[in-house]
Amino acid sequence: MEINIQNLLGLSALILSIVNGLFLIRNHLRDKPKLVVEPVHPDVYQWWFKLPEGEHEGQTTRKYGFLCYISIKNKGLRKVSLTSWRLFIKTKGIGSRIELKPLSIPEPSGNIGESENVKVYSVLGQQGVVYGGDTLVKSGTSISGTAYYVAEFYGDDVWDVRIKNNKIKGKIVVTDVFGKKATNNIEFQYKEFEFITDIIEDIEKIR
Repeated sequence: MEINIQNLLGLSALILSIVNGLFLIRNHLRDKPKLVVEPVHPDVYQWWFKLPEGEHEGQTTRKYGFLCYISIKNKGLRKVSLTSWRLFIKTKGIGSRIELKPLSIPEPSGNIGESENVKVYSVLGQQGVVYGGDTLVKSGTSISGTAYYVAEFYGDDVWDVRIKNNKIKGKIVVTDVFGKKATNNIEFQYKEFEFITDIIEDIEKIR
């Protein structure tokens, strides 16, 4: 039987390219970033509070602020940058949530939590006086920071936030540059407005 060397070489090259491609896909899936988002000290740093009433088209609005302190870890083998960190809050409507975008704030400072020492806290993704606001998460490392959100409602309170035992439940969703998402639940504890303004002055003026 006559063997066509050229065809055999071509087949070998095809098989080699397929095997090489499978290895590349395997390495990509193995080495890709793997983000994990977690609230830092869930019982200490996750707060909701009532803001002064607002006004919309002649109607009084109800305003709520949310401050959370979160950590984003990268358990993968490649570094990755974050593009967004949104908060979804449950409302009184059945199965309903609202999506909130973070607002820029000064770096919080003060006796936060149980510490007696004055400390400055970073704001996630925002450059401040003390912190650089980097959103790049290297392999095997984590970044952390506070994020501030505001929800405002007017008219019928059927779509207002759902409050149970002075707590509000939410979900944080972090997205990286590849569109991959990491999520986790957060339970916000109630704080008096005066406590919040001691940490972030004039927070009610931030829009």
